[in-house]
Amino acid sequence: MKTAKRKNRHIKTAMKKQSQFKKTNLLEEVELIHNPLVDFELNDISLSTDFLGKNFSFPLSIRPITGGTLESFKLNKNIALACEKKGIGFSLGSMRAGLEKKENLKYFKFRKFCPNVFLEANIGALQLEKYSVKRINDFLTEIQADAISIHLNPAQELMQNIKTKGFSKQFNSIKNFAEESDFPVIIKEVGNGISDKTAKKLEKTKIKAIDVAGAGGTSFVKVDSIIYNRKKLNSVFGEWGIPTAAALLIAGKVSSKKIIASGGIRNGLEIAKSIALGAELTGIAVPALIKAKKGEKKLEELIESLKQELRISMFLSGAKNIKELKKTKFVLQNNLLEWTKQTTT
Repeated sequence: MKTAKRKNRHIKTAMKKQSQFKKTNLLEEVELIHNPLVDFELNDISLSTDFLGKNFSFPLSIRPITGGTLESFKLNKNIALACEKKGIGFSLGSMRAGLEKKENLKYFKFRKFCPNVFLEANIGALQLEKYSVKRINDFLTEIQADAISIHLNPAQELMQNIKTKGFSKQFNSIKNFAEESDFPVIIKEVGNGISDKTAKKLEKTKIKAIDVAGAGGTSFVKVDSIIYNRKKLNSVFGEWGIPTAAALLIAGKVSSKKIIASGGIRNGLEIAKSIALGAELTGIAVPALIKAKKGEKKLEELIESLKQELRISMFLSGAKNIKELKKTKFVLQNNLLEWTKQTTT
């Protein structure tokens, strides 16, 4: 299937209910400690934070979904405009379509719509073997990106083509690229989570951050199994992955890199819990896509709602700013506790 056609189908399929995980991201098994006697007002709380040299009005980024087509451009334009107005980060979908055909480059140029936000480009780890560091750096310079995320997506790739190869070269490609790139490098999953084994391996590289992108939101195994009619594989592997809360705790335990939490985050309380668990930044994807399809104003409303819920969560936890939220005490329950025990030594 041609890249452009697949990207457009990703947009439509990702928004379907059957593309969502049945299992949760396990953030419901994290309880923040209620603090009823505080010495400040709700509006005294500061939500701003810095990430890789850029200021965010609060720790949220719209994570990558798709890009490189006219349809995706229209949606991403709405996202870019909303992110600029609300002061949060924006990550583009895979730049593969733009690298394959120069005429698609125009679908990745959003800086004029969001001159001040943290703009993140995105490419698959398997694609690093196909393009030189210079070619990718030139692309990033052309679109005025602040950083590049490299996504690991073995489960998704196998849904597209069981004969896909190149996985054995991914680590060296990432390591070499991070050493030579002119831009900060972020490693991310696409909804199946980052293990401690992977996080420890990435410690040997010069990457700056890891987006654990755990299970509990959109399953791209399900998305591509629907697109490619892999019903049997979907039934077996549709729920494959490490829940977001578990991936966050597991990766954070062994990694010195900055951690981004995404995967099924749907409200401000889950953002607060993610920060308390160790994330520097959080992300949403499909919920933003759904709102962006209705217009930038609808997405702005969603972002504002998440911001207000985060503020209330911090107030009730006794955290006056993000730094204090990172030190907030929490309690872990049941399944999440079991996940935290399953780490390598």
